[in-house]
Amino acid sequence: MLQIETDKREQTTAVTDLMLAGAALGAIWRLRTGRGWRARLWQLAFGLLVISSLLGAIIHGLRLSAFTRERLWQPLNALLALIISFFITLAIDDRWGVNVSRRVLPVLVSTAPAFAWISHRFRRGFLTFIIYETVAMTIALAIYIDLAYRYRFPGAPKIAFGILVTILAAAIQNSSMELHVGGVVFDHNGLFHLVQIVGLLFLMEGAQASIVVDSNV
Repeated sequence: MLQIETDKREQTTAVTDLMLAGAALGAIWRLRTGRGWRARLWQLAFGLLVISSLLGAIIHGLRLSAFTRERLWQPLNALLALIISFFITLAIDDRWGVNVSRRVLPVLVSTAPAFAWISHRFRRGFLTFIIYETVAMTIALAIYIDLAYRYRFPGAPKIAFGILVTILAAAIQNSSMELHVGGVVFDHNGLFHLVQIVGLLFLMEGAQASIVVDSNV
């Protein structure tokens, strides 16, 4: 019989995971009228974030055996890698166009199983994802800053700011920060989710602007 995790930090982490899933669902709803390749990529990226956040809520919110927890972390790592691959593809699409992004997407997606295997093989878990995310997001940040200042691409400034917040969230996750609010304890994982929600809101606004451009092409 499944039991709820009693550790307060794990409980808040599970709740913030659910909040992140809700924010991603909201982003999909906001982008529901988008058409074209770029819109589908954004919708897929946010959809994968919903699934990974729900899976994270299960891992943190339920009392699971070490074996079960490890088995759930592997698909979660693969999902997180897929999200990053879609995001990098979007940056490439916005900078170099749909033909280039269509060619690179299969290559980037194929790295997800390898990423999951590396995470499992070296037992570094979420730290591996944080390193991978930070490198990928730094590359994407450079692309969107270039798009914002040289090409005045609609949505690029908001996406760039969302990426900065995402990188900040990754730094928090890799720290030992804790926040105590009225008896509720948020550890580095819970704080990571809360900050990531802020970043997601900016990404959503930027995505909506870029999708309008794509729909008008």
